[in-house]
Amino acid sequence: MNNPFSSTNNKPPQLKEDFAYEMIREAILSGELLPNQQISLSTLAKQLGVSIIPVNHAIRRLISEGLVKQDPHHSPYVEEFSADAVKEVLTIRYHLEELALRESIPFISEKEMADLRDHIKCMDEKVSEHDMHAYGIANRAFHLKIYSYCPYPLLYELIDDLWNKAELNRSRSVFSLVHNMAEHSQEDHQQLLDLIEQKKVEEAIEFLRKHRAYSREKLLEQIQ
Repeated sequence: MNNPFSSTNNKPPQLKEDFAYEMIREAILSGELLPNQQISLSTLAKQLGVSIIPVNHAIRRLISEGLVKQDPHHSPYVEEFSADAVKEVLTIRYHLEELALRESIPFISEKEMADLRDHIKCMDEKVSEHDMHAYGIANRAFHLKIYSYCPYPLLYELIDDLWNKAELNRSRSVFSLVHNMAEHSQEDHQQLLDLIEQKKVEEAIEFLRKHRAYSREKLLEQIQ
């Protein structure tokens, strides 16, 4: 098994079980650990720099969450994607995101636009470094930053919650699984910001719809 944690600078905190849990969970969500990939507890323990006991406890937690599966008398392995779950969560989330974008645009001033464009530059750096793990996190932060200007906190919270549910089905790993997906997304993000800056609300919503449809199509291709 390749070391999916080799690029991290994290050190085990006092609660090593929590550290192991967070690191393994993140590796699954980001696509570093792939569906059906067998998990060696001893290998993970060595890679994380902890004993096998906290790794074993972490795996049990991940099994309870549905991210890891273990059959009797066999090693645990990363659970497969759930195509139906992904479709349901993403369909609902995308509709709410369109509403949030519509409500956010009137409140996005020049200062907010500058902040969003700075965020894009940081994402460009992640792409150039081929760090899809960090890019996936930054991508989520970018979209939620846009929706944060919406005057309805509940709408933002619903989207954030649905994004969490989508990531439980490894939606973020699309950037690791699909070649040049991040580059394509960055081009879309630039165009989306241009439409937001011009206050072209309907055009921005339509563009976001196409952007999301492409992402969902590519993710479901990998799942199915």
